[in-house]
Amino acid sequence: MADEIRARVCTHIDEKLQALSSTFLEHTTFRVPSQLYEVNEKAYEPEIISIGPYHRGKSHLKMMEVHKVRFLRMLLRRTLIHQIFDGNMDEYIFRLDLIFSSVLHDVILFENQLPFFVLWELFGMMRENERNLYVQSLLLLFYGKIPGRVDVAYDNTSIRSVKHLLDLAHGNWLPSREVMEDYSRVPKDGNWSFIRSATELKEAGIRFKKSEGNSLFDIRFRNEVLEIPTIKILDTIESLYRNVIICEQFENKSPRYFTDFAKFIDCLINSGKDVKLLCHCRIIDNWLGDDEAVATMFNRLRDHVNLSPKEDFFYARICNDVNEHYNAPWNKRMGSLRHNYFNTPWAFISFLAAAFLLLLTLLQTTFTIFPRK
Repeated sequence: MADEIRARVCTHIDEKLQALSSTFLEHTTFRVPSQLYEVNEKAYEPEIISIGPYHRGKSHLKMMEVHKVRFLRMLLRRTLIHQIFDGNMDEYIFRLDLIFSSVLHDVILFENQLPFFVLWELFGMMRENERNLYVQSLLLLFYGKIPGRVDVAYDNTSIRSVKHLLDLAHGNWLPSREVMEDYSRVPKDGNWSFIRSATELKEAGIRFKKSEGNSLFDIRFRNEVLEIPTIKILDTIESLYRNVIICEQFENKSPRYFTDFAKFIDCLINSGKDVKLLCHCRIIDNWLGDDEAVATMFNRLRDHVNLSPKEDFFYARICNDVNEHYNAPWNKRMGSLRHNYFNTPWAFISFLAAAFLLLLTLLQTTFTIFPRK
């Protein structure tokens, strides 16, 4: 009797576990974990339109509900998608820059997604042979928000790996092929540490330069110069960064390009002084105007976030090379000298004055000991 009860319980538990497992694997949209939500709730909230169940019914999003029904009617008449991608969208709501910008912002929020196969099937209803064209057009819409190469060729098989629109954008926001090849050739080693701030590195003789690459992730260190692409800081950038990072947190992949990038920049920026230095080098394009606000934003992006495993961290080699330069005895002494005596123009002037007085004292002593005959 006991064995029979035990067998029935085990069978029941197995059924429950199988149901949970299959249900989880079928999910493509999730909620933002509470610890991340509490850091900046606004970053994950839609501004104008809800997609999916998580934000439906909120009062500030009700205006678009009527328009969603109208667009559904147009879609059923096979006219909506043609108008959007043929560039003939006459709807006044899409001609308003403020509205269109908010829609673009909302459709790549992590909690505001639909499974991508739904969009894929809708594209097939319009023009079966031009689905890839629609996908490329979607990416081009976000090109200004998510810079990088657009290189897409999905078919009915590979499209199943795309979870939603944010996942599509993230999957095409990649380092350049050259940087990826360099990364693949580097031996994986977890014996390294994160770099110092930008002002500390400058004191050790490291210079900063704006790189000309097309990808945000193409950071290089060569000939004592740290090359970093320009980072444009707009008022919506924190929301974008946070949603891409949370997208990576739900993927079992390494490296996590964007999460690692955000951590690398966070290491460089400890205060507004670091932001000011990087702005001067044209690496940060600060549209917020407040250097301390930019520093705070990058410092908070790391909260409750998992990086790539240390041996897979995308910038491990750069960190190691920069630290080797920074920790060299001569560079450390020069850095200490610059920090203690040359950190302001007045300190430098005081040093010159002291050196000049020392020289005069030496001359006076020399002429006292060896007077002119």
